Amino acid sequence: MASETTEARAPFQPDGAYGWRCPEHSERPAELFCRRCGRCVCALCPVLGAHRGHPVGLAEEEAVRVQKLIQDCLECLATKKRQHADNIAHLEDAGERLKVYADSSKAWLTQKFTELRLLLDEEEVLAKKFIDKSTQLTLQVYREQAETCGKQIEVMDDFSTRVWGIGQEPNPVQLLQAYIATKTEMGQQMSPSELSHPVPLSFEPVKNFFKEFVEAIGNTLQTPMDTRLKESSAQLSGKTAPLLQC
Repeated sequence: MASETTEARAPFQPDGAYGWRCPEHSERPAELFCRRCGRCVCALCPVLGAHRGHPVGLAEEEAVRVQKLIQDCLECLATKKRQHADNIAHLEDAGERLKVYADSSKAWLTQKFTELRLLLDEEEVLAKKFIDKSTQLTLQVYREQAETCGKQIEVMDDFSTRVWGIGQEPNPVQLLQAYIATKTEMGQQMSPSELSHPVPLSFEPVKNFFKEFVEAIGNTLQTPMDTRLKESSAQLSGKTAPLLQC
């Protein structure tokens, strides 16, 4: 208690070469530094006072050590400041390069989507040409079949005229002779005629192909882009891993 009272009543006082008086022994200069308590004391404190047995050293030497620590700290702060300044410069440079890279990537995407649109337009033209060509070929077949039917009609009209004339013959002998001459052809004409069925043509395979194509793209695009990119990266990593192992 006496020591605490003495310390409270006797704060450091500047005096002499050392500049400060001991807080416990005010008549003595504080020329030592107690490393345990972190206080400047006189030479009696580590021997008789409250700092007995504590590790002490000369205040001037401790001050030199502290000044060295302060200098090291200032140098460290200056180095860290330069590092942070360099970090800022690197980050700003990275930001500018990122902007340029982003713009070039968007330009690349514009080119690729333009190529994709051109490919789709070309595919649309080819699909329509396929339909047009198939249609023209089938219509040609229809026309040829119609022409054949028309010729058969002309033959039947001509034969009908001949048969009608035979039927109008008043002379029985001549009628029979004319009938005998046309009997075979008449039998052929009296057989049921075959119905000409148009060749069936369907464009459903073309429509189904592009329907499935559009649905596949739609299903793919329904997945969030970040998920698709992760899956694509994982697949590429899986393909390149064996190559790296080799």
